[in-house]
Amino acid sequence: MEFKITNRLAECVGLWLAEGDKKTKSEITFTNNCIPLVELFGRTIKKTFRNHTINPRAYIYSANNEQIHIPLDCRIKYYTDIRANKPYIIYRLSSVNVLKEWKKIVTLIKNEEKFYKHILRGFFAGEGNIKSGSHGNRTIRIAQGRRDDFIEQVLCYLGITYSYSSRGRSYIITGKWNWGKFAKLKIHELHPEKRDKFNRVFKSYKEEHYPNHFIKNELGELLENPYTTNKISKIFKRSPARIQDILIPLKEKGVVKNFRVKSKSYWINTNQNKIIISKIKEKYLSSLNKKGKTVSELSKEMNVCWKAAYRRLLELQKLDLVVKDTKGIWEVLDYKKEVIVL
Repeated sequence: MEFKITNRLAECVGLWLAEGDKKTKSEITFTNNCIPLVELFGRTIKKTFRNHTINPRAYIYSANNEQIHIPLDCRIKYYTDIRANKPYIIYRLSSVNVLKEWKKIVTLIKNEEKFYKHILRGFFAGEGNIKSGSHGNRTIRIAQGRRDDFIEQVLCYLGITYSYSSRGRSYIITGKWNWGKFAKLKIHELHPEKRDKFNRVFKSYKEEHYPNHFIKNELGELLENPYTTNKISKIFKRSPARIQDILIPLKEKGVVKNFRVKSKSYWINTNQNKIIISKIKEKYLSSLNKKGKTVSELSKEMNVCWKAAYRRLLELQKLDLVVKDTKGIWEVLDYKKEVIVL
């Protein structure tokens, strides 16, 4: 093949997959009511097949036979279609040989995962739409009369979650995480009107929306190290109370546990076999590692009252780090868990 595969060409493949006639055996056809998209498709096709003799045509249909200008070097004809709420254009290039080459290009690009986002950008420009309604409903839709294995493959590869509505004849995409991926990959930017509506609706989000159990599932990896409730709430952009609602049931099941350090609650996975203590408790532990002591001896060493020393010892005892013998001497237990000092 005597052409270069570009991202722009991949976008046009997406446009054609969405709005092209894939059954014809003699011509490349693309239909749309957005002039910039028709111009993009026409210029890209002409550049791709510049070494071929092609005679592209554009047929413009409108209810009132409007003489719309299209910035393309091709033959233009105007027709009346009383059903047309908005003028639409059919771009057509008749050539059996060029069509064969075009279908080879389509197959080649569809087989390259690196072009998936560009294909989806074109496909969304042709078949996508944005819905927003009451109660904060925000939905990205991709019209498709029946499920399409390739489109689903592209969505899965890009990490976009979806459902398919047979009744609505479309793919349904919701959740701010999906909107965020669309924005990051610029899937919405090819069609001017859809781009503007997407940006307007996307800005209306006030809070990060996650799939069901997303935070709960993500905590498993996050809590391999200790985190405070406030820190977790900032990571997931949720209130500390909401995070507590997730953590407490996990604690009751023995999945996670928490340690109080300087009035802060640190959470960590139970299977990490780690104990979290403060620097003050570490001093007591270090002192008892050298020699067993009474509460009175420790209170003098730490320069605190005996009640304060006793409370620290009880806290260490609760963590199975120290024990008191029958003579009132506190000693360090032979513990195997890793102690983290914060």
